[in-house]
Amino acid sequence: MMTLANRLALLLILLLFSCSSPQKEIVSIKGSTMGTTYTVKFFPLTNNPIEIEDNYILIEKILKDINQQMSTYIPSSEISTFNKLESTDWFAISEDFSNVVEQSFKYYDLSDGQYDITVMPLVNLWGFGPDIFESPPSKAMIDSVKTFIGQDLIDVENQKIRKKDSRVQIDLSSIAKGYAVDKIFNALNRYDDLFIEIGGEIRTKSKSKDWKIGINTPSITNFENDIELIITLNNLSIATSGNYRNFYIIDDKFYHHEINPKTGYPISSNLGSISIISDKSCLDADGLSTMFYTIDKKLTNDVIESLDGVESLSIIVNNDKTFIKEFSSNFPNN
Repeated sequence: MMTLANRLALLLILLLFSCSSPQKEIVSIKGSTMGTTYTVKFFPLTNNPIEIEDNYILIEKILKDINQQMSTYIPSSEISTFNKLESTDWFAISEDFSNVVEQSFKYYDLSDGQYDITVMPLVNLWGFGPDIFESPPSKAMIDSVKTFIGQDLIDVENQKIRKKDSRVQIDLSSIAKGYAVDKIFNALNRYDDLFIEIGGEIRTKSKSKDWKIGINTPSITNFENDIELIITLNNLSIATSGNYRNFYIIDDKFYHHEINPKTGYPISSNLGSISIISDKSCLDADGLSTMFYTIDKKLTNDVIESLDGVESLSIIVNNDKTFIKEFSSNFPNN
């Protein structure tokens, strides 16, 4: 159902469009989803504002459907229902949910288990999930949870999923936004120039428009969204993972949301952020950016060079809080 606020926002977009000159101008549709915001931009094909309203309704439906399948913050979602199951029987899931889980195994295998969607219990322990959080966990708590962490503890096939240990829980936040970007991209693929962004995960299509993308400075004090680098991103996807957006500080100790599934602790690294460009999909960029943040930085360049259509930018934080940018060979560092 469209809320009053959403109706007013859409009305403003339609008024601006209807009052514009006969030459088509780019339209921007914005909203909230997945605990963040989204933006979709395109050149309309007609002068009829109904075209924009229909796109808005379509975008909202896609996002609502994906949230209802994959959001751990919705108690009735498919993933929440699966996570609460105390059974190892097969559980029927939607096609999108099944697709995302199946895709996640690519990054699990590529990272030798460092990327792992069964990390959810550790995410909750460290206060980065929907559960109530009081304080950082003890080693004993972490060790007890690690006994049922591992993506080899789930099976998925034919739109069904099952646990091999009833305590297993999964978290798809590392690729759900990228998948949602791809779904909207495919739904609006009739447009020659298209920009889709959800929480910083971006996919573009370009025929006449150069899309300029800013990569944030990876600092916990970057409240103004300062930009470290601007690139042109045409017919590509980009996603960024880092430690500077979702974190907390207790007793002068810094804790962030990127958890190592093998140690059970937040990853300790001077890697402020890593941005991945993929020519395949935004899900691919999203999954790879999380994966590369979790693995040993020394391995990143070797793995990047082994992947077709993938480029990276690593921003290293020095002890004096300055930054070093490390580019893969064909990253568009303009």
